[in-house]
Amino acid sequence: MTLGLFSTIKTLRRLYSSSSTLSVTDSVRAMMRKVPQPVVVVTTSQQDDPSHRRGITVSSFTSLCLHPEPMVSFCVRIPSRASDLLHSSGSMVVNMLSQDQVPQSIAFSSPQAEQFKNIPFYDDSATGLPVLMGTLGSMHCNKVQVITTGDHELWIAKVVKVDEGVGGQRGTREEAQPLLYYERGYRAVGEEVFMTAYEDCALDTRHWMHRAHLRMAWNYLRQVDGDTVKAGPLIKQQLKIHFDRNRDGQLRYHETITGFYIYMIDLAMKTYHGKDKDDFFDFMERFPVLANPRSIQHYYSPALLKSKSAQSSFLLPDLHPLPLELIDTNK
Repeated sequence: MTLGLFSTIKTLRRLYSSSSTLSVTDSVRAMMRKVPQPVVVVTTSQQDDPSHRRGITVSSFTSLCLHPEPMVSFCVRIPSRASDLLHSSGSMVVNMLSQDQVPQSIAFSSPQAEQFKNIPFYDDSATGLPVLMGTLGSMHCNKVQVITTGDHELWIAKVVKVDEGVGGQRGTREEAQPLLYYERGYRAVGEEVFMTAYEDCALDTRHWMHRAHLRMAWNYLRQVDGDTVKAGPLIKQQLKIHFDRNRDGQLRYHETITGFYIYMIDLAMKTYHGKDKDDFFDFMERFPVLANPRSIQHYYSPALLKSKSAQSSFLLPDLHPLPLELIDTNK
């Protein structure tokens, strides 16, 4: 028996209503989304062990002053491993990304352990700090002051050295252009760059795994305030595009699998109790059932998932009914 995904969702639970009144916070966020920002990655390492390095794609980077000493500032979300290492080191490199460095921005917006894997960089001979290659330039800085405000730290740092970069693929200054972002209605820097790369099919196919597909679907659902009827076709279209462009005999679009995870992500979003609705990584940590690509096997038998009808149409599960709620593990 087949049943449309979105009509199934409506029969399982009523839709949540959202307030039409914007708070001051929402208004400020909406205003700032219209302002282009440079994409900057701050890198650092442990003083007595340069191999212990971290990087983070930061928000709200700016030049504070040039006299009497050049100062810059940037914001870091807390708590985070990057914040801990920055405090321990006291020094960092501010890397100004070029427009060709979308993969770098995405890599350092993730808390994954191997951030520097497949990312061109070198350790500065004088400081031991990691410096990204191919940037517009890098500023070596020392901590001056850190101010905790809300769920972020405002770092104020003195620039002690500047490395002129060349950026681009051919290595010419004239070619280098900055990587900028602005939120098309809802995205933070990491999500904006991620979604632009996804929609442009600009990322290495090694990135297109289960977690990346979840991130894409999560972004589209947030864009339309959880309206699965609007988000569903967008999600499916993007998946089909990537499966068509990355054919290797194994990647094939599957309607039931896609519908199942759209349902599960939407259900988790309505349960999510985190402070920051823009934090995909916190969202995933709270709902580990989403991160496990085998979770679907609790609801669907292998025989049903392998059927042609399941591949072409959304089918209800044959082992257990779709859940009506998910547990937020950090509630």
